[in-house]
Amino acid sequence: MLNSSHDAASSDETTVSAVSSSYETVCVLAISFMLFRMSIDLIQTASQNTTKDYTEDHHNAVKDKAKPRPKKLTSYGSLTSGSKSSKDTLNGGENETDASVNVDPEQEKATLLSSFPHDHEKESNFSVLLDSSKPATWSFRFQCLLLMLLLIAAIFHVNRVLSSSLVWSCVVVVLFGAILTYRDVDRERFGIVSRVVSLAASLMLTIPLSICYYQHRQDTASGDEWVVNIMSLYTLLSLGECFFVALPLKPLEDRHSVSSKMSSTAQKRRLSSSAILILLKPYFWPDETAESATMNRIRAIVTWVCVILSKVCNLVSPILLGWASTALAHEDYARCIYLSIAYSAIQFFGAAFKEGQSLVYLKVAQAAFIQLSETVFVHLHQLSMDWHLQKKLGEVIRSMDRGIAACDTLMKYLFLWLVPALAECLVVCIIFATYFHYAPLAICVFYFVWMYIVWTILVTLWRKKFRKAVVKSDNEWHDRATDSLVNFETVKYFTGEEFERQRFGESISKYQAGSVAVQASLSFLNISQRAILQLCLGVALSLSALGIKQRIDCCIDHGCDSGVSSCCQALDNDTCPGMQVGDFVAVLTYTMQLFQPLNFLGSVYNAVVMAIIDLTNLSELLAESPDVVDAPGAIPLPKINADDEELAVEFDNVVFHYPTQSSNKGLKGVSFKMKRGTTTAIVGPTGAGKTTISRLFFRFYDVLGGAVKVNGKDVRTVTQKSLRGSIGVVPQNAIMFNDTIRENLRYGRRDATQAELDQAARDAQLLDFIESLELGWDTVVGDRGLKLSGGEKQRAAIARCLLKDPAFVLLDEATSALDTITERSVQEALDRLGSRRTVLVIAHRLGTIRNADNIIVLKDGVVAEQGTHDELLEKQGTYAAMWEMQLHSVSNSGSQVDLLGASDST
Repeated sequence: MLNSSHDAASSDETTVSAVSSSYETVCVLAISFMLFRMSIDLIQTASQNTTKDYTEDHHNAVKDKAKPRPKKLTSYGSLTSGSKSSKDTLNGGENETDASVNVDPEQEKATLLSSFPHDHEKESNFSVLLDSSKPATWSFRFQCLLLMLLLIAAIFHVNRVLSSSLVWSCVVVVLFGAILTYRDVDRERFGIVSRVVSLAASLMLTIPLSICYYQHRQDTASGDEWVVNIMSLYTLLSLGECFFVALPLKPLEDRHSVSSKMSSTAQKRRLSSSAILILLKPYFWPDETAESATMNRIRAIVTWVCVILSKVCNLVSPILLGWASTALAHEDYARCIYLSIAYSAIQFFGAAFKEGQSLVYLKVAQAAFIQLSETVFVHLHQLSMDWHLQKKLGEVIRSMDRGIAACDTLMKYLFLWLVPALAECLVVCIIFATYFHYAPLAICVFYFVWMYIVWTILVTLWRKKFRKAVVKSDNEWHDRATDSLVNFETVKYFTGEEFERQRFGESISKYQAGSVAVQASLSFLNISQRAILQLCLGVALSLSALGIKQRIDCCIDHGCDSGVSSCCQALDNDTCPGMQVGDFVAVLTYTMQLFQPLNFLGSVYNAVVMAIIDLTNLSELLAESPDVVDAPGAIPLPKINADDEELAVEFDNVVFHYPTQSSNKGLKGVSFKMKRGTTTAIVGPTGAGKTTISRLFFRFYDVLGGAVKVNGKDVRTVTQKSLRGSIGVVPQNAIMFNDTIRENLRYGRRDATQAELDQAARDAQLLDFIESLELGWDTVVGDRGLKLSGGEKQRAAIARCLLKDPAFVLLDEATSALDTITERSVQEALDRLGSRRTVLVIAHRLGTIRNADNIIVLKDGVVAEQGTHDELLEKQGTYAAMWEMQLHSVSNSGSQVDLLGASDST
């Protein structure tokens, strides 16, 4: 009889243990799934908010520019080397009109919002709720079911275990959540308040679960079925609530059907996510083409090994300290000493691995920084001229600097700091649930850490508007400072120093005010994080104390003298569940160690968010593709025309207008030919298209119709390097690098000797000036050559072109800004430059092109006349009228002899 009674008791204990194990598994899985899905949903919400913010920025840019240029949406590097189909997807298709051209902001906004499916017809609230195809409808239905189950639980005997106020509080919270869900279904989007209420409901449902579980563990012998039923009911409620939170209001699988309607801004945002991964790739796995690639890859592997070993040491050391404390409580001093030494050694190795990781990673980061900087720099040079003309230099440089620095920030704080810290948190919770066999402790720590992260995300989303304002004002004051200093000569002319100081002061004051707002919001975030941290520590230690008390009471019930006796130590956890005395120290160490890195999560998260914004700006910069690229199979430019050796350059019915111009502007069927070794001049009023022809000659733009042929080849079929390498240019405003005269001239040919430099300077009538300088060839010319006069810069440009020794020479109004005496000396140098070369002259002063072999007169984008100087005068057309006008203008100024003299010199 006694044996059967003992067997029955054993059977009851086995049943209770099985129920307890099942409860732990279901509860942990339910909560983990809920937190994971809510985290994903919060990230999606943040991503949608970011897309909305950048869309609004794009709308503002559209308002500033009525007709922005079309942009091709391709990325750089491996992004541009994909298949044609993927490239067409990014470009929106070859036959589609770019969404950024003549776009209506309201229409574009509607197009972007159309990517989130919703019904356009007006429906009543009840008809929306009755539509079973909407996931939000099922969310509302489940909330109603959940509310009903809670009411049942509140009525039937729950007060035997739980307080009525707690259950009714759950009822109120879930009711409020149902009302918010009804509102969100009506307006078809979730709000932050709904998410917070859902989180609160989940927490309040988990509290009864934990209390039921604790009551069940305290009364293991009874095995009351009603306790198990209540536990099952609330487990079901928690699972249901987690599924409610996990349901998105807008099904993601329906969005691909309208992806083709997305605006160019939305496409670029999607593209930038892929570009960010490519930007960070050198930090994870250095490129094999980089210098010391093998060693850097080994260093990258060692870095991650050190990260893992450091975290392993952090996870093992608290257990050793707990064992040492337990040994001390049991008066086992020798074991306590050994474990203390082991704890100290593990702590030392953990710190050593952490420092080793930082040291080894430094080389990897430096190599990645160099590679990324070169990638961005080369990409900027590959972009089209139109892109550079529309961008502000200061803004581009700041985006480049911040973006490159953001890569290192993101790697250091996110992947080497935050991700390992979160992984450590997850492993600690697993240790609490499995090693300590105390699920409430694991749930508590997991919940508080998750609350800490979610709160940080929510506050950071609120803080993002301050950061965006600071970035905008930062760009503004840098642009204003750059623009003012570059044009300091104009400022001096108009005594605008005080005006510029006021403008600069306003910009920087706006930046400082925004910085204060950013810092104030950061302080609020840090204080709230500290409150959550201390609350978690208090609850975790309280639960540990309850676990220790539970084991001590069980040991006493089994006949032991105390909880620290050898008798109690011999009982396993199945017999006496709970925690050892030393586990209290282990939990304290784990919690403090776990939250130690999270103390800086506010600052780190802020840095990560700023880095993502900066890196996104850089990725968008890299996503810009050049409008002019070499065609597949492009060949080098041939030396001569195989069909007609005399024909060097031909414009064949060329049609072109700039992206910002209407179609009735620009060139309209321009045709002319240039024979080898001749000089062709292009004249016409301002805006006729003279400079446009020179840019098409260099292939800075591609024609919209017709063809530009050099040596019988369409310039679109030859490589840009060979084409531009055969053309020398002397522009109207010769721009010099802020370097020595020697290096500026050597830019024409890098391997030029000093003797060749002297000869080129002599031919350009510049050598005497250089030798008169104190530093001679080593004289620094200043930013954009500001230390040189206009004539000196023009002669330097001629010398640079002579060193290049091109087959074709482009003179873009090279003497229009010079005085008469300087013009004559420069003209002599130009005559030497043009001998035996094919020359295209863009002229303003007609006297300088009097001896040209062919003069082309442009008017309203077409060739009005062409011929020699004398032929055009005989026609008494546009050219003759321009000639008479210039003669009359010069005569009125008393300098007619100068014009005729200049013409005779040619």
